[in-house]
Amino acid sequence: MKPFQTHRQQITILRGRGLTIDNGSTAMRIFERENYYNVINGYKDLFLLKDQNGQAASPEKYIPNTTIEEIYSLFTFDRELRNLFLKYLLIFENSMKSKISYRFSEKFKEPHAYLLFKNYSSSNLNQVLNLIAIISNKIKQKSSEKNNNSIKHYLTVHGNVPLWVLVNDLTLGNISNFYQAIDASLKDKIAKDFSLQFKRDYGATFQIPKESIVDVIKIANLIRNLCAHEERLYNFKLHHQTRTRHNSQLLSIPGNLLDGRLFTMFALLKLVLPKKEHRELKSSLDKLFNSYQNKLTTVPFADILTIMGFDVNWKTYF
Repeated sequence: MKPFQTHRQQITILRGRGLTIDNGSTAMRIFERENYYNVINGYKDLFLLKDQNGQAASPEKYIPNTTIEEIYSLFTFDRELRNLFLKYLLIFENSMKSKISYRFSEKFKEPHAYLLFKNYSSSNLNQVLNLIAIISNKIKQKSSEKNNNSIKHYLTVHGNVPLWVLVNDLTLGNISNFYQAIDASLKDKIAKDFSLQFKRDYGATFQIPKESIVDVIKIANLIRNLCAHEERLYNFKLHHQTRTRHNSQLLSIPGNLLDGRLFTMFALLKLVLPKKEHRELKSSLDKLFNSYQNKLTTVPFADILTIMGFDVNWKTYF
């Protein structure tokens, strides 16, 4: 276990590694507010000298003239980026919950229909059983709470909990599993709901397929969790690729840009957000990028955009 270091000792170590800290008091205030580990360990990698294999040199040394303010700027940029994406992911999440609860309840009208195995696709037994168990445990947990929450209220007063009430207590991950567990006809109906919105906004003539909705919700869930837990977002990269070719055709975007980095999420959100919201997101991203253009010099801000998957022409695709 690493020994405890005071902020002064941490500053001394960083200076010894070549990091420029002109004002020790400023650095101390940063560490007091944000935590040394979150700022330095979380965002130092871009600023470290690399060996011939592209790995950080050992012992660690910073690129000459790197300042503590630059590292902190990347930290604050990532925080603003998370807050921005979270805002619009929540809009999508609410829309997805609304559409799933409406379409499922429209088709299956019996009480607690979402707890019946027969109302799901039979193609993935374990997924359906896990989903039903999660929902059942959620209802049990909420019904035993002392406070009068909505689930407990509906159970007490009506004897059942409608899905449109229950979805408010389900995570986006739960909703992702729910969408994948329902049958193909329901998936198509929900995809058509998003398609109608897309056609109204953009005059498109195509149908958004259920597979693209799966892509959106899977990546949205991953990024939603990163944002909620304040983990690094700017260097996000999917381990498993989305259906690049098909989504590229839907969005009229070169397929090589939909490579699983953050730009992929921004692009796919166009399929499921109203045009007004997606344009607001685009405008807010542009303002955020411009506000940080001159705050990093050792590592050009253009390199940060490249890491996120935003090429120089990213705005022209929307």
